[in-house]
Amino acid sequence: MQLWSLLLPLALLCTALASGPECGMDERSRRARRDTRHSRQLLYTAPGTCATRLARGRRSTAGLEPGHVPRRRQQREVEDGEESLTPSRALYFSGQGDQLRLKADIELPRDAFTLQVWLKAEGGQRSPAVIAGLYDKCSYTSRDRGWVLGINTVSDQGNRDPRYFFSLKTDRARKVTTIAAHRSYLPNQWVHLAATYDGHLMKLYVNGAQVATSGEQVGSIFSLLTLKCKVLMVGGNALNQNYRGYVEHFSLWRTARSQKEILLDMGQAIHRQDTPLPQLVLQDSLLNVKNTWSPMKDGSSPQSKSSYHHGYLLDTSLEPPLCGQTVCDNTDIIASYNKLPSFRRNKIVRYRVVNLYDDKHQNPTVSQQQIEFQHQHLNEAFSRYNITWELEVLEVKNSSLRHRLILANCDISKIGDENCDPECNHTLTGYDGGDCRHVRHTLFNKKKQNGVCDMDCNYERYNFDGGECCNPEITEVTKTCFDPYSPYRAYLDVNELKNILKLDGSTHLNIFFANSSEEELAGVATWPWDKEALMHLGGIVLNPSFYGIPGHTHTMIHEIGHSLGLYHVFRGISEILSCSDPCMETEPSFETGDLCSDTNPAPKHKLCGDPGPGNDTCGFHSFLNTPFSNFMSYADDDCTNSFTPNQVARMHCYLDLVYQTWQPAKKPAPIAIAPQIVARTPATVTLEWFPPIDGHFFEREVGSACDLCVEGRVLVQYAFSASSPMPCDPSGHWSPREAEGHPDVEQPCKSSVRTWSPNSAVNQHTVPPACPEPQGCYLQLEFRYPLTPESLTVWVTFVSPDWDSSGAVNDIKLLTVSGKNISLGPQNVFCDIPLTIKLDAGQVGEEVYGIQIYTLDEHLEIDAAMLSSVPHSTLCADCKPIQYKVVRDPPFQSGSPVVISNLSRRFVDMELSGSATYTYQVVVVSGAEESEPSPALVYVSGSGYCGDGIIQTDLGEECDDMNKINGDGCSLFCLQELSFNCIDEPSRCYFHDGDGVCEEFEQMTSIKDCGVYTPKGFLDQWASNVSVSHHSDQQCPGWVVIGQPAATQTCRTKVIDLNDGVSQYAWYPCTANFQYSHMAQTIFWLKAYFSTPMVAAAVLVHLVTDGTYYLDQKQETIGVQLFDTKEQSHDLGVHVLSCRNNPLIIPVIHDLSHPFYHTQAVLISFSSQFVAISGVALRSFHNFDPITVSSCQRGQTYSPAEQ
Repeated sequence: MQLWSLLLPLALLCTALASGPECGMDERSRRARRDTRHSRQLLYTAPGTCATRLARGRRSTAGLEPGHVPRRRQQREVEDGEESLTPSRALYFSGQGDQLRLKADIELPRDAFTLQVWLKAEGGQRSPAVIAGLYDKCSYTSRDRGWVLGINTVSDQGNRDPRYFFSLKTDRARKVTTIAAHRSYLPNQWVHLAATYDGHLMKLYVNGAQVATSGEQVGSIFSLLTLKCKVLMVGGNALNQNYRGYVEHFSLWRTARSQKEILLDMGQAIHRQDTPLPQLVLQDSLLNVKNTWSPMKDGSSPQSKSSYHHGYLLDTSLEPPLCGQTVCDNTDIIASYNKLPSFRRNKIVRYRVVNLYDDKHQNPTVSQQQIEFQHQHLNEAFSRYNITWELEVLEVKNSSLRHRLILANCDISKIGDENCDPECNHTLTGYDGGDCRHVRHTLFNKKKQNGVCDMDCNYERYNFDGGECCNPEITEVTKTCFDPYSPYRAYLDVNELKNILKLDGSTHLNIFFANSSEEELAGVATWPWDKEALMHLGGIVLNPSFYGIPGHTHTMIHEIGHSLGLYHVFRGISEILSCSDPCMETEPSFETGDLCSDTNPAPKHKLCGDPGPGNDTCGFHSFLNTPFSNFMSYADDDCTNSFTPNQVARMHCYLDLVYQTWQPAKKPAPIAIAPQIVARTPATVTLEWFPPIDGHFFEREVGSACDLCVEGRVLVQYAFSASSPMPCDPSGHWSPREAEGHPDVEQPCKSSVRTWSPNSAVNQHTVPPACPEPQGCYLQLEFRYPLTPESLTVWVTFVSPDWDSSGAVNDIKLLTVSGKNISLGPQNVFCDIPLTIKLDAGQVGEEVYGIQIYTLDEHLEIDAAMLSSVPHSTLCADCKPIQYKVVRDPPFQSGSPVVISNLSRRFVDMELSGSATYTYQVVVVSGAEESEPSPALVYVSGSGYCGDGIIQTDLGEECDDMNKINGDGCSLFCLQELSFNCIDEPSRCYFHDGDGVCEEFEQMTSIKDCGVYTPKGFLDQWASNVSVSHHSDQQCPGWVVIGQPAATQTCRTKVIDLNDGVSQYAWYPCTANFQYSHMAQTIFWLKAYFSTPMVAAAVLVHLVTDGTYYLDQKQETIGVQLFDTKEQSHDLGVHVLSCRNNPLIIPVIHDLSHPFYHTQAVLISFSSQFVAISGVALRSFHNFDPITVSSCQRGQTYSPAEQ
């Protein structure tokens, strides 16, 4: 995975929609109105232009800046003293007419073949993009004859989820077969692809792992008679479906190579060993392209470039879990912080209390006594966890600020918008500009312009008494001016206060004070992964009514917990979107809920004890041993008293990852994973290790760019200034400043207020397009340091469905220091993969300070942009690299640790003897300071290790594929990856779910391979006939529910609409009028009939959608009734629908005091037209046992969702 996505969310929790939070929790967490919601700067610009020139606060954080650079394994610059790497050659295809055609003197395989290629694809491709393909140049009726290896989107929308694919259509076949990889491709990473066909089976391999297979095509690809019609192309095809990126080590065989052989071929390609075998048709190292390949007519040849992509053997990518945000959420990282006390040694952290006074230094917001009392309680709470807070008080003398109401959570653009917003309802906002008051009709015309502020006219509908209540010559405006657009208004948004004060957020945690219309609102915190975390817009906002007051001092402790990366303990129950939310916590876990495995699941409540059952607990009947006394709960001060060890580990991790500049100590961040063995001989062992957790490779120097420099002395920076001629939304959402800094959209491909969009303030009733051709709208981004660029990365996270992947970005221009505008032309973008553009030195040989991104799509959203310099940037030339110190026990023969000073993360120990035990740790050295030692690697000389191809179960290994990389089925820690199965030694891994083979271990879980599982002793009978409430033969026929459900169907939640594709295998009430049925609460129904009436043990309902609409997150329920052979009904009650529990299994409890009945039909009723059902089954016992049936309780019947 590319490093920029390791440390920040690119899809992990949820996107903040304009209509509300997307993930079941606010953009910030809440504490009984202690709100940590996202507080944004509000912009009040006149229509016309919208710009910001705010210093975004350069992130000196890990992974929030240089750490996002794609791993530069292909161009790892060799510093003086580093081991020399022999470069190989690679072709770079620009995607602009430089595809190649194989010359005709090579006979192409027709019965079976294997294609293998190493490649590094750019982010953003045509869809499809052809890497290599066999085409028929004689056929104009069938363009898809032959085979193709390429990249294409697999979703309904053509701008998301692009994957490697392999398609094949033999000359005799009626239709083409396409198989695709199990996940989206990773841009700017070297990957090995292989496609094989043996006359019966198609197989696709990624990095040696089998990821897809199909047996649909049979026989020869083409006959000998059509041989002269066949042409092999690489880098594109005649339709200009061209690929962008590097290609090297291209080989074609006339036989289907086995997985074992492909793994051997990969190793030989890495070591540049040729394999002259008779089955080999073509093995091209691409050193001399003209001998074998020819360009298209009027086309150009791709560039040939040096490649160094096999430098390190250790994959240093560390992904957070699905519900996490950064590397501190990675389970291996946080395990180190949990296990090693040295990582939790005492840290002194600075914080600054901002206390407003009037001009005479009187009337402070909070008293000195409050400050001292709160400080004492703060350190009492944190000091036992080795975190000590150092107080600084900033006294600001400003009567204008002091006499104004500072609002903590009110969007000022909502004041006077004719809707009562409770968070803005305050006497000094005129009760939300009159929106929260019944305004009587007054004699306004008589009082108009009478030189007096008439309070009964001081509402928005009367233009705030014609402006007289905001005239400082007439009235005391700090008490009467409620107009949100007046500079004299009586209130400020807290971000306006922050913008006025502009306090450095990189040296202290800033504490601001603000009020709220809701007295309970006690605090607003900034998450450590927010763009504002180290800016003047970051910090914590507290209610002065609660600050330093006995009984309320834990509020600040709670909010600091959020700033240090802690979630509410009830996140996994009460802050999820639905019961099918993947972050729902059913048991304590590092991967769901609050990401702490020592806090039991709990719902939100304020009691000092375990809660009772509630309506929002997703089937939980009781919660025991809940962390009600935890500081991150909502209980009062007399109850909360502690953090858990996992929470303490998270806070220390974030202090290392993000907040090192808040600490007076200059100690560098540690390496949080033990060094790894990557090679071994009888007398030596080779170690490699991860970079420091904060991603810094050079010593920090005030005023320099060294904290932006990465390995190879490449400077990597995000935009720090943004502007656009488009008007701004009054709320500040979708403004240009949202595209400054690092990417922070949490759920790509869904609209997010954390982006720039030209549509933000466009009148929806405007007839002309908002971004008219030919130029469209544009966003201008500028970078702090002008530099000669090597690459540009742009995160385009939302594109209108009309645009697919092409045309939405119709140009990108580079702005040079010399005044040139260099056009890069139209770009193909995916919303879930960043666009990467390689900038050629011949094309851009001068310094660039900014870019302009043009679009014709008024709904396009841009999250961020990143500019990377050429290697050995002059801005990094004087930076002092960190050093690594390798410590061994027993010590090296010299008696001293080995110091590595050239940024190499590799060491070969040649001082081994016998079968001695050695312990290795790595220390980061920056100047005179040293980090804590890394976790220890223990190695017995001559013994096995993870990566040697032999599975050591005593070391916890589940597989061993002889490498140290993730994503190939066997992780770098020798653990099987999700949905992969690995066999043999060395391990060969394959993606088993959907490979067409039903294996014993997946019988219960894989519908695709094994069909619907029926437990032993039961019989499942599927519906033989169906009647429905809303039927259409063309759009939603009810008969599709008859029989077993389609094996390929997956359940979707939060749907926007249901298209015709769903109706091919599921029924939903498509003929219902959405608006009418929503208002009238229409009841939809489906009745399933069964050919053989049986005594029911359970009813199974297979869902394709669970009824939740993306704008209305309410969970849907269904009512279920059984009808017996006498047409009498038996009610099974109401059941909650959730994709998490699919199929829904409803046990049937029989009353033993009544005769048994035989069920012949099941009636299912519901009220959401977004429920789609693909199958209904009646489960019964083979040998009927009523006693067993009646004793089954909820949760005691078999459910594949629980396996």
